[in-house]
Amino acid sequence: MNSEKMNSLLEKYWNCETSVQEEKELQTFFSGNSVPEELRQYVPLFSYIKDEQSISLSDGFSERLQNAFGVEGEGKERYITIRIFRPLLRIAVSVLLVVGMGVSFYFISKQDNRPQFVETFEDPNAAMQHAAYALEKLSHALRKSETASVETIQFIDDLDIDWIAIDSLNKDNPVEIDSVESEE
Repeated sequence: MNSEKMNSLLEKYWNCETSVQEEKELQTFFSGNSVPEELRQYVPLFSYIKDEQSISLSDGFSERLQNAFGVEGEGKERYITIRIFRPLLRIAVSVLLVVGMGVSFYFISKQDNRPQFVETFEDPNAAMQHAAYALEKLSHALRKSETASVETIQFIDDLDIDWIAIDSLNKDNPVEIDSVESEE
């Protein structure tokens, strides 16, 4: 195979666009002896892939795994043990369910079910005074924030900053500083 074709296949390989057949072609090419000098740097990669794909489990692996977990001899005994206790487990789960529901109903019945927003004032005039006081405090806080905002804006205006020269939003058509200064 020529090196131009291999270069194009390598380019496709690095872009993750090769098919399985093309990757096999690359592995075959790089496992051969006629690899050009400029492509020799990729030989270890493709030989590594080929070596890793050839790894398989040794003989008797599944038997050793079963022996390690002790699956063969103890499986029947565990099933019998669970089968003996199955009725007791059902009874225990039923008792826990009934007790849990009983405790839930007890706490729900003892819960304070008063509405959250209740009339707290007996006298409507007292309620009106408290509402007026709360609204007056809110109004005062809003006035304070408005005056602080106006003072901040006036302070920034007094700084005499050339906003057009430092405009970061106008990146498509930047204004040169010399042209801005000549307009003033």
